[in-house]
Amino acid sequence: MRKFHGYYPLFGIDEGTMNKSEQNHYFDTNALFKYYHDEKGSLKIRRLVSKASPPIIVSSLTLFSGFGVVMEHYRKGKLKKKPVNDLYQRLDKDIGENKETNRPFQLIPMPDGAFQLAKNILFQYAKSFRVESTDALHLAIVKKLQTSLSVIMVTSDHSMQKICERISIPFYDSEIE
Repeated sequence: MRKFHGYYPLFGIDEGTMNKSEQNHYFDTNALFKYYHDEKGSLKIRRLVSKASPPIIVSSLTLFSGFGVVMEHYRKGKLKKKPVNDLYQRLDKDIGENKETNRPFQLIPMPDGAFQLAKNILFQYAKSFRVESTDALHLAIVKKLQTSLSVIMVTSDHSMQKICERISIPFYDSEIE
């Protein structure tokens, strides 16, 4: 087992939290939302998080987009004000940047070169698949992570899954029975 030592500023990963031979999981925005909100696939997501070692990887993009999904559910009347506030507090607790606390998620910053790679992914695949710019960024982040970690993309987005197949990113879909 190859253990990574030190701090990796490219990914914001501290010594001892990740290693190449372990399977790391990266959550896209909807996978993260499923952890906090009951919908199809939520139970499998919660089980994955509870059994995950090392912590599930989320990017600053996942967190930022997650807040947008929460507010969209609020605007549509699917979430009330108190659950929205509670969800924000849980996100801060579970993903916050205090590395001394054991958390289910590890927050990483946007890797260098992710925007250029995302642009290339969009240019190559958006003609054939419904892929948004944030989807391309998630894919680019995982591709960048793969240079030093074994990473599985967790997504239920079928277009993203098709692109994962083409660019050699393993994925997990919590909505598949």
